[in-house]
Amino acid sequence: MSLLKTRILTVEDDESLAKLILELMVAADYDGVHFSDANAAIEWLKTHKVDLILSDIGLPGLSGMQFCKLLKENVSTSSVPIIMLTAAGDEKHKVEALKTGADDYVVKPFSAAELLARIESLLRRYRYHGQMDRVLGEEPLTVNLDTGIVEVKKKKLDLNLKEYALLVMFLKRKGRILTYSFIADDVWGDDSIATKDTIKVTMHRLRAKLGELGSCIEAVPGQGYRWQETK
Repeated sequence: MSLLKTRILTVEDDESLAKLILELMVAADYDGVHFSDANAAIEWLKTHKVDLILSDIGLPGLSGMQFCKLLKENVSTSSVPIIMLTAAGDEKHKVEALKTGADDYVVKPFSAAELLARIESLLRRYRYHGQMDRVLGEEPLTVNLDTGIVEVKKKKLDLNLKEYALLVMFLKRKGRILTYSFIADDVWGDDSIATKDTIKVTMHRLRAKLGELGSCIEAVPGQGYRWQETK
């Protein structure tokens, strides 16, 4: 394996589908790794790093939802972008996936082009947010746009990609009302899952992680949100 290759972990119990995904990873010049159950993947992740994770929701034993939640609660994997794979395409499953910390959601059956596009889009946004060279905010909340590190009262805050992007968006536009459509465009891009409900779920998660600073995120009825610092 080239150390320069992007490594993508796939957790999928359907061996035929997993084989196709691994072949697709090779064709796209990614380093693909596969496990059929989440527990084995968790053990492997204790000693290995990945750039992105694809996980089926309906895994045997530890479910994809539980797997995602555990990853987001672990400091070493909390910032790794996750795409959930499932045969269920209803809004309820999408919202549940996002609540656990997933960054995107792909419904089976999917085309190779769609999966690659979503992987590339997520990696692009992830790298974009890690390559700037400025610091946003001021004590007690700072965001280092060069390293992607968020600190509250000098303590590191672990945010996933969407939460991080939301926070950066707010800090760049303090006091401005940001509509749902603006937020969807700025944070989710062309992702089809950026509904009002998914935005609200991610916003709720960000508020909770910010603690008392979460109150700075103010809901504007019928319009969207704004960052309003307390006096």
